[in-house]
Amino acid sequence: MPHPILEALPGLPVKVSDALHALDKAWAEEGDEAARASQMNLVLMFGAAVGPADAQARFDEAVLFAQRYPCRLVVLAARPEAAAEEPPEAKVNVLCFFDPARRGKRCCEALLLAHGRPGPELESLVSTWLEGDLPTNLWAHGVSAKELAPWLEWTGRCRRVVADRSLVDEAVFALPFPRPEQVRDLAVARCLPVRQALGQFLAAHAPAELVRGLRKVSVSHARGLHGEAAGLIAWMKGCLTHCAGLGRSHVTAEFSISEAPPAGDNLAAEWTYDDGSRFIWEHAEKGTQARITYTRGREPGMVTQRVALMGPAEALSEAVFF
Repeated sequence: MPHPILEALPGLPVKVSDALHALDKAWAEEGDEAARASQMNLVLMFGAAVGPADAQARFDEAVLFAQRYPCRLVVLAARPEAAAEEPPEAKVNVLCFFDPARRGKRCCEALLLAHGRPGPELESLVSTWLEGDLPTNLWAHGVSAKELAPWLEWTGRCRRVVADRSLVDEAVFALPFPRPEQVRDLAVARCLPVRQALGQFLAAHAPAELVRGLRKVSVSHARGLHGEAAGLIAWMKGCLTHCAGLGRSHVTAEFSISEAPPAGDNLAAEWTYDDGSRFIWEHAEKGTQARITYTRGREPGMVTQRVALMGPAEALSEAVFF
């Protein structure tokens, strides 16, 4: 039975053994004007629960990434356990677009595979599909810890392993990766503009002022933004700990996360102090506006910031390269 993801994604169906030959043929058909200069391999891994529409959206985001950073895209679509014995399926595709900077055509290549249970043979096949001597990055989307566990040893050869904490179970990030320092969270990457804007505001205040009498730090989030909230509170804790260290003191505040932001907001943070002072940050729902109120400052009042979360392709770039 054809895999629904491979049916939905563009490409030419081929025998698994003929995939690389078919890819070379597809490049030849594009002609000499098609630029081919890969910088890396990007493996996009889908769990068995991912549907065709979701897969198409993530595939489109990977293609946007590849337009900025030419790469060979390898898509792995897992079959559910009940269909694990079905034979593998493959597709190949060369997706071309006009590059205004080069005033010509550029292309990215994609190899797609629907597979059953992972094992040495599958890992070997994937390895042969990768461009040799180029770094490999893995983007695991909708993959459970159980599905990713058999690939752990293989991830040791990856430069980055990327997943989205707002979409996958916490157990994925708790797996014993061979190189845990290479694992990146897309939810954290999306919040880079928030961290930059907040950091700019907070840098105008003395570190001792930010931590003196700090009692509680809470971050609240709308449904589906747990990863962003977790990344934000971890960043705040790190910054506040550093501020305290500059004055040879310690942060004793309580840190907490809840799924109950103020009405109209998708993310919010509040710091409370022993003297009743507050630092409040609220990010407007679906928007690019944030509001800051800091009553301990010399000029208490509300500050408005124009800041939005990163788009999918930009966040993937941040996660892969930084």
